[in-house]
Amino acid sequence: MEVIIGLIIFLVLLIIGAPIWLSLSLSGGALLFFSMGSPIDTIVSQFLIATDSWILLAIPYFLLAGNLMTDLGMARKMLGFITKLVGHLPGGMSAAAVLSCIVFGALSGSSAATVIAVGAMIIPEMLKLGYSKENSMGIVATSGTLGQMIPPSVYMIVYASMTQLDVGQMFIAGIIPGILIGAVLIVVGIFISRKEVLKKMEPSTTKEILHAFFVGLPSLLMPIIVLGGIYAGIFTPTEAAAVAVVYVLLISLLFNRKEFTSANLLKSLISSMKTTTVIYLLLAGAGLFSTALTYIQIPSQITLFVSELAAPSWIILLCILAVYILFGMFLDALPILYITIPIVFPTVVALGYDPIHFGVITVACMMISQVTPPVGVSLFVMSGHFKEDLGTLIRGSMPYLIALIFATALLIYFPWFSTVLISN
Repeated sequence: MEVIIGLIIFLVLLIIGAPIWLSLSLSGGALLFFSMGSPIDTIVSQFLIATDSWILLAIPYFLLAGNLMTDLGMARKMLGFITKLVGHLPGGMSAAAVLSCIVFGALSGSSAATVIAVGAMIIPEMLKLGYSKENSMGIVATSGTLGQMIPPSVYMIVYASMTQLDVGQMFIAGIIPGILIGAVLIVVGIFISRKEVLKKMEPSTTKEILHAFFVGLPSLLMPIIVLGGIYAGIFTPTEAAAVAVVYVLLISLLFNRKEFTSANLLKSLISSMKTTTVIYLLLAGAGLFSTALTYIQIPSQITLFVSELAAPSWIILLCILAVYILFGMFLDALPILYITIPIVFPTVVALGYDPIHFGVITVACMMISQVTPPVGVSLFVMSGHFKEDLGTLIRGSMPYLIALIFATALLIYFPWFSTVLISN
C-alpha cells in the first residue's frame, strides 16, 4: 500500500507536468515521512547526500570538455579528417557519420552534444551528395547515442556511482561494445545508402588526408590521454575529466586561437552548468525515491521473489531489459537508470550476472531508449536543432534502431565483449 501511494503521487505529478526530479523527490519524501516517520531535515539531508560523490564530479568536467571542443572549433577539425578519409567510399558518408559520433562521443560523453556537433557538419554534406534526409538524420540521431557507450560516458558514471563499482573499469568495458555497435550501424548505413542515387565524392589526395590528420591530431589524442591515463593508473576518472578540460583549453589556445574567445568560453560554461544541474537534480530526487524503496525493503523482496522463480536466469534478464526498452518509450534514459537500478541491480547480482556486464547492456538499452518514439531524446534534439519534422526522423532512424537492438542482443549473449579488456 505504501508503494502504491508513492507511485500514485509520482504518476499524478508527472501527468500534471511536474519535472521528473520534483516528482521523484516529493513521492520519495512522502514515503519517508509518512511510512518511516523521518523528520523533514533528515529527508532534505538525504536529498543532498545523493550528489555528494567524488565520482559524480567527473560529469561536469567531461561535459565541459565536450562543449569546449565544439564551441572552440577543435571538434570540427577532427571531424574533417574522418570525412576526408572515408567520405569518398561507397556509403562512405554514412560510415563517416558513425565514426565521427564514436570519436566525438569519446570527447564529450554526451549524446545531445554529439548529435548536434556531428550533425551540423555531416548532414549538409550528405544531402549535397544525394543521401536522403531521412537516412542522413536517422543515422546521426542513432549514432549520436554512442556517446553513452564509448567512454567517458555520463551514464556509466551514474551507474558506477549507484552500484559502487569502479567507473574506470566501466569505461574500459564499454570500448569494445561501443566499437561493435558502431560497426553494426556502419554496415546498415552502407546497405541503405546503396539504394540511393548518390553523387560521387572525389577522393582526397594523400597530401590532403595527411594535412587533415595533423590538423585534427590534437583532438584525436584527447581520448587516448584520458583513457590511457585511467588504464595506467596515472589518474582517477574524476582527475581525468579535469585533465580533459585543461587539455582542450590548451590545444584550442595553441591551434585555434581565432575561436578562443570569451563568448565561446561562456557559451560552453553555461551549457555545461545547465546540463549538470539537470543531472544532479535527477540524481538527488531519484536517490530520495530509491532510499524510500530500500527502507520499505522493496528491492530485497523482489530479489527473493525472482530467485525463487523456476524460469531460467536469462529469461528474467531479458524481461528486465524489455522493461527498460518499454520505459524508454515514455521516459528519458537518466530517470530510467535512477528509478530502476536500485531495484533490479540486487536481483541481477543474485542471479549470478557480472555487474559490469549488466552495466554495459543497461547502457545499450539506454541508447535504444534515446531513439525510441514517442519520447526519444536524440530524435527531439535533432528535430529542435535542425527544425525538422519528427516523423522524418522517426522513419529515418527505424533501421538503425533495429540495428541497435540486434547489437544489444549480441552483447547479452556474448559477455566476452564487455569483460575481455578488464579481465586481462
